[in-house]
Amino acid sequence: MFDLPENAISKGLSDPQGAFKYIYNQLIYKDGYLIARWINQLINQRLRNPGDLDVMKEDWDTLILIDACRFDYFSECADLPGTLSSKQSPASMSLGFIKENYIGRELHDTVYVTANPFASEIDSRTFHDVVSLIDDYYDNDAGTVPPEDLADAARKAHDNYPNKRIIVHFMQPHEPFLSEHGQWVSDRLKWKGNQYHLPAAVSLDDLQRAYQENLNVVLTHVNALIEEINGKIVVSSDHGELLGERLSPIPIRGLEHPEKIYEDVLLCVPWLEIDTDNRRAIKPDPPKEQNQIASKKAKKRLKQLGYA
Repeated sequence: MFDLPENAISKGLSDPQGAFKYIYNQLIYKDGYLIARWINQLINQRLRNPGDLDVMKEDWDTLILIDACRFDYFSECADLPGTLSSKQSPASMSLGFIKENYIGRELHDTVYVTANPFASEIDSRTFHDVVSLIDDYYDNDAGTVPPEDLADAARKAHDNYPNKRIIVHFMQPHEPFLSEHGQWVSDRLKWKGNQYHLPAAVSLDDLQRAYQENLNVVLTHVNALIEEINGKIVVSSDHGELLGERLSPIPIRGLEHPEKIYEDVLLCVPWLEIDTDNRRAIKPDPPKEQNQIASKKAKKRLKQLGYA
């Protein structure tokens, strides 16, 4: 959100009035927290690097992504078969992950089943097929696509595409939180600067409990799904989540998952491999005719999730 434009110095010299307006809008109108976060983002971009995970080059038949899942919480909560390790994500939010892993590629041996509104950024010719639930299965009361609907769509995709790699992208444990306590927390969060902020009524303990409960909710559906599908399965995430850790170099408390903040809890994601001798015979086919995900509807969903 606070990235400097390309060639910022030369543009500022050629258009001082425009440069002043940019600084005025970006700094003077933002509160101290967002200014500090912006400075951290600038320094992170210049002095730190994200990870290099390229999920499409990894070995799997089904890749299950649970959105905004931290490695430490996953290792504590997940009771799934397989071998667990960690990977470093190339981005600290979904859009960056999608750009680094999918956009500009031909992935015609893969079907993408997703509840993530940022899928609207993916060209319809990228995958063999995209099964998006962001329009027809969005639950306005919950503020998200329920995990059970995404799991059902994943089962159907495995039946319909037995010779394709399949990516299944759940939205949980990403907020909104679905447990009773989690809904209480979500109802009270304040959104500003493309992230949530805690009001006085919500403590960090409340937030962390809501996040862990949301992770347990989605893991229930992941566990059921992996028992019903064949092939080698990997369970991972697009990025992690800040739950009150101090950022650097300005030590403000971090919340949610702002772009270009390269803290370990945002980049370190689980990589659970569930091997099998029953591998699928994968082959590419031309993309199916499909409608591009409606940008207006996707933008509405992103706004409902707190993104401007």
